[in-house]
Amino acid sequence: MTDQQLKDYCEAEFENIEKVVQELLTVVKTKDGEYSIVELAAVATFIHNFYNGIENILKRILIFKQIQIHDTPTWHRDLLKLSLEVGVINSGLYDHLSNYLSFRHFFVHAYFFNLKWEDMKPLAESIEDIMIRFKQTIYSYLGQF
Repeated sequence: MTDQQLKDYCEAEFENIEKVVQELLTVVKTKDGEYSIVELAAVATFIHNFYNGIENILKRILIFKQIQIHDTPTWHRDLLKLSLEVGVINSGLYDHLSNYLSFRHFFVHAYFFNLKWEDMKPLAESIEDIMIRFKQTIYSYLGQF
């Protein structure tokens, strides 16, 4: 993979992430009051998809840098930690992304009826800001190539 192919891949992922965020915001910003279980499931799916996109980008960058990601039960957490350790992301962004990683784990292993708006609200409300910060961080990092 060339530098340009990596950049093109990241750009395509960012387009997907932005679509997910816009759909999430459509649900969250047009809703006052209680959310139905279907709306909560949609919000949870959007948050999960958002973090999946972030993982896709981080994974591709580490592979490009020839940093091995071991297929272990903790590979999701390891991926985020490695991204911090090699300087792809900074500690502030790592802390925020760790919250999305924790939610990803919950989402994959929980039943939909366990979803609670108060648990998802901080993630949903900060998702646009985190997307912008992540995108700026990655573009800055890719600018080094």
